[in-house]
Amino acid sequence: MTGDRPRARVPSGADGTVSDGWPGLDQGFDADTLYALRAALEAHAVQAGLPEGRASDLVLAVHELATNVILHGSGAGRVRMETRDGMLECQVIDDKVAGPEPVTPDWPYESHHGLWIARSLADRHTLTQGPDGTTATVGFALPRPGSPFRLTRHDLEGRFTLRLVGSLDRHAAPEIAVAVRAMLAPPRRFVLDLSGMTFWDSDGIAALFTAQGHVNAVPDASMALAGLSGDFRSRLDALAFAPLTYDDDPVG
Repeated sequence: MTGDRPRARVPSGADGTVSDGWPGLDQGFDADTLYALRAALEAHAVQAGLPEGRASDLVLAVHELATNVILHGSGAGRVRMETRDGMLECQVIDDKVAGPEPVTPDWPYESHHGLWIARSLADRHTLTQGPDGTTATVGFALPRPGSPFRLTRHDLEGRFTLRLVGSLDRHAAPEIAVAVRAMLAPPRRFVLDLSGMTFWDSDGIAALFTAQGHVNAVPDASMALAGLSGDFRSRLDALAFAPLTYDDDPVG
């Protein structure tokens, strides 16, 4: 078994936050110790300052990569976590390839599985393969101080807009659901402006698709998303849980 005791250091910043290069976790894993790895990942991610929802996203992404090591690699590996350039970075390393000859493991890339999940959830993702093994790296942006969450309605010349400021996360999801239902009274056509979004997690993304489902269930209703960065829009398109409509000209 490779599930040795994780090595960690306490946060070193004067304000109690971690500094770049903080080795938050260095832990081996195999099929028998994935549960322990998940618990360690969540604890260290939260300690590093990642919000609860994004910490859960990190745990899922790294778990999927570790599972690839077990199913398609040598069967055991290591996870290393550290902070770098405002990111919480996790390396999943399979450096002991089984067999008499070094062989690069074949990690499949399939929609809604393994590598696809890791790339969809992470803010940064790389995969390096070679004769010495495979290293998958995922990075999750650490939050910076931002505006408190607000969801406000704006009506201008017959154009209706819900404007979100702050984090699109699991705490915002219920408020989004309530606000969208309220917008489904006539005229039932509105824009959800995300230009003020400062952070997100997978629960927040799920809230967008859930809102779209509510809109689709009402005849003649429509919702368009506005104010998205190109990266975030590409992420939504890749997830493709439901078709989304975009508005590239939100009302100020």
